[in-house]
Order: sequence, then C-alpha cells, then structure tokens
Amino acid sequence: MAEFISSFITGFQSVVESDLITRFPKIKILNLYDGLVHYRYDGDSHDLEKIIYFNNTFFVLKTMKGKGLSFPSLIGAVTSSKNYFLVNKGSFRVRFQNENQFAKVDKNLTRRAEDYILSNSKLKLDRLSPTNEVWFSIRREGFAFCGELISKREFTEKNLNKGELRPEISYFICCYADIKSEDSILEPFCGYGSIPTQLAKKFHFKKLYISDIDAERVKLTKSRKQISNAPEGFIDCQVADAMSLNNIEDKSISLVITDPPWGYYEDIGDINDFYNRMFRSFDRVLKTDGRMVILSARKEELEQTAAANGFKIKNSLHTLVNGKKAGVYLIER
Repeated sequence: MAEFISSFITGFQSVVESDLITRFPKIKILNLYDGLVHYRYDGDSHDLEKIIYFNNTFFVLKTMKGKGLSFPSLIGAVTSSKNYFLVNKGSFRVRFQNENQFAKVDKNLTRRAEDYILSNSKLKLDRLSPTNEVWFSIRREGFAFCGELISKREFTEKNLNKGELRPEISYFICCYADIKSEDSILEPFCGYGSIPTQLAKKFHFKKLYISDIDAERVKLTKSRKQISNAPEGFIDCQVADAMSLNNIEDKSISLVITDPPWGYYEDIGDINDFYNRMFRSFDRVLKTDGRMVILSARKEELEQTAAANGFKIKNSLHTLVNGKKAGVYLIER
C-alpha cells in the first residue's frame, strides 16, 4: 500500500483524524502532527486531490524519526535504496524545507539528491520551471520525509472577498460541530456564504436557516448553486439581524454555526457589547440542549461574554485565519 503525506491548516489535526477515518475508510493514518498527516492509501491517488483541506500532498519515498535529523542523513537514507516514483515523466527540481521554511543546503548535497533522482527515474532536471518537485523536509517533532509532490492547492486569500472565510476552514468548522441528521442549524452571520455552502454541499441535517443583516451578502449567498439548488423548504435564507433573529422561533434551533464579525474589517462598536447581545439572541432561539460552534479571533472577549451569559466552553481548538490567531469554540449551556 502506497504512503502519502499531506499538509493542512494548523490546529485542526483532531478534526482531520476524525474526518479521514469516517469519510475515507481506505486511508490508514500512520502519523499525525500539527498541520501534517502521514498515511497509507490503496485507492486512486487522484482521489486525494478531492479532499478539500489538503494543501500539498506527497507520494512518500522515505520517512525518518528521531533526534538530530539532518538533510545529509535524510538524503543518505533515500539514496541508499531504490525508490519507485509515482510521477515518472516530465522534469523535476529538489527543494529543502526545515520547520516549514524553505532552506538552502550545500550545492554538493543538492547535486547528490538530483543525481539519485536522475538515475532512478525518467525525470529530467529543470531547476527553474519543472513539472514536478521532490521535497526533503525536516519537522521540529523529530520527523522527516522525502516525498514527490503530486498535488498542490493553488487557492489563496486573493481569491476571496475581504473577510471571507476560506472554504477548508468552513468545512473544518462544520466537521467540528458533529452535525446530526435531525439538527436544525442557524448561520446568522452568513457573509459571503462560505459556511452555508459547505453545510449544503457536504452534510446532512433537518433544516438550515441562513441570514445576514447585509442584503447584498444574502443575495450572493442565495445565488451559490449549493444553496439555490437545494430542495424547497430545506434552506431558509433571508435578511435578518442576528441580534434579534425575528425570523426564528423560540427554542427551535439545535445548532448555531457561525463566524461573527471580529471588528477588524467592520465597525461593530464595542466587541463585548456585541458579543453580549449576540449570546442573548442565541439563548432565545437555542433549544435547551442546543450547542454553538463559533469562530473568533477575539478569543478573550468571546470566552468572557459566553461565561457571563450562562454558557460554557466544552471544547476549543486554535488556528490561524488571515494571519490572526483564532479559536473555534464548542459552546453549550
């Protein structure tokens, strides 16, 4: 069975582990680190490109564990045996990465790695614009690997509107919520529709209520094909103020999943007042055993106002969103 390594956004390793085991039974996880998973997979490697949260994916040539790992030792381990290359046509270059930063190494060491690949594959050397890359990577956890890059996600924040949530983060948040088929879900700060799109596309639930105070953003969310093509009555999308939620009945929502404004991209006034009003509004519409999953970079303020409104944080994980430290909170009464 072939081995692969894939990278993903920091902080979500527990979600990745649970999701891979549930959704991809052909995958066997070997090692799991913050932002990196090493696994075996006996299916079509192109299937791995469909996993929304994988960034770089490598076909593994060699892995090493231990203290004092170095590029000479990793190259020595790789070149001491014959390896099969998954992609064996086109051109290549070698790259070296140390603790997620590209590194320069001695030219003789680079040449040794290049000569090995040239003699063990049909790939041609092209250091400027290759069709393929072979990486030698060392991580701080005492784990190193050599892998052939087979998939690279080109998506960046440049493809998003200002403040729009990346789709893989939205997917992670939905996974973290542990959605049930009987859940009535509310997303009251839908923005550009990132979270509702993932909900409608990947998850099963009873009903989804989507709203935002900005009519243009609601219009944009409604136009997304996952929302517009949903069965009639399955999704309710309309303009509404999250601080009153007049469109939602008391105690009718089992799950709130949302990314409320942080006050960095919009003027929302005092953040503590904003969160206090938000929690009071959620308290009215949530069922007695209802729960919330909320993303925020205003972690201290969110934690304090949740407690002040009678809610407790059952669990949380922490990541980076648009370069800012943020938390994903599972909150209950």
